[in-house]
Amino acid sequence: MNLDRRLILVVGKGGVGRSTVAAAIASACAAQGRQTLLYETNANDRFGGYFGKPPVGTSPSQLAPNLWAINVTPASALAEYGMMILRWRSVYEMVFENRVAKAFLRAIPGLDDYALLGKAWFHTTEEKRGRPVWDTVVFDMPASGHSVSMLKVPWVIVDTVPEGPLTRDAKTVKALLRDPARTATVLVTLAEEMPVNEAIELEAKLGGLGIVPQQIVVNQVFPRHFPAGAPVGRVLDELLSDPAPRPPLAELTAHAGLSRARRELNERYLADLHARTPTRIGELPMLFAHTLGPDHIRELGQRLVAL
Repeated sequence: MNLDRRLILVVGKGGVGRSTVAAAIASACAAQGRQTLLYETNANDRFGGYFGKPPVGTSPSQLAPNLWAINVTPASALAEYGMMILRWRSVYEMVFENRVAKAFLRAIPGLDDYALLGKAWFHTTEEKRGRPVWDTVVFDMPASGHSVSMLKVPWVIVDTVPEGPLTRDAKTVKALLRDPARTATVLVTLAEEMPVNEAIELEAKLGGLGIVPQQIVVNQVFPRHFPAGAPVGRVLDELLSDPAPRPPLAELTAHAGLSRARRELNERYLADLHARTPTRIGELPMLFAHTLGPDHIRELGQRLVAL
């Protein structure tokens, strides 16, 4: 996987390990010496725990060498945007913090999503002493439907809002999202029926916006512990043929049978996915750990680089 991008969007339905993959991508970027910002929105943070650090807040916090993370809320993003425009705290509070303005802002459809997306874009352009602050921003996007509606906002603004600063910025964001030289989109799924179907649907919706995924990452693929025809596979066949195995052999046989069944399920839907999309597909293994820590994230990052 080529990580040499200003912005990496990590998308996928809930429950497929999207945040884990985003953390692994960010870890791999940082390991290559890239100053990396791992960007999440309105999240029940897990990034801090992945790297053995406290939960990530609304200001960048360092997780590892070359790697920082931020957990942005719509309120914090809008406040920063307001300060960027108005410059002075007193003017910002007068414009954005009065009751009438707050009610007006809450009534604007998509404003929260645009503030969150716009802040990610801002970090791709952020400079200090004439140099980029971040080489790569890895955006752990919301779940499928929400991410598509968030990404659509610049298109809606360009089509409906009169020419001005808002449309100018929306055109810039739109161009960034559609530029494969600056932005990579990574679609995360599982090798199961519903996640595969939703991944194909999401890929089509992104394509409708001109956003073409660079990679589909199939997460949590079970290993081939008991391949058919191999000696260990034949042993499992014998164990499964016993109608009344004794403990602890019964429990061991049940777990082995489950592992084989999950692998067969994964293989079936991996084949389905390969048949239905031209996008390059890579696999990440199931990691058998109660909680994921820095070593697990580093391992997954190394595997992603090799895809």
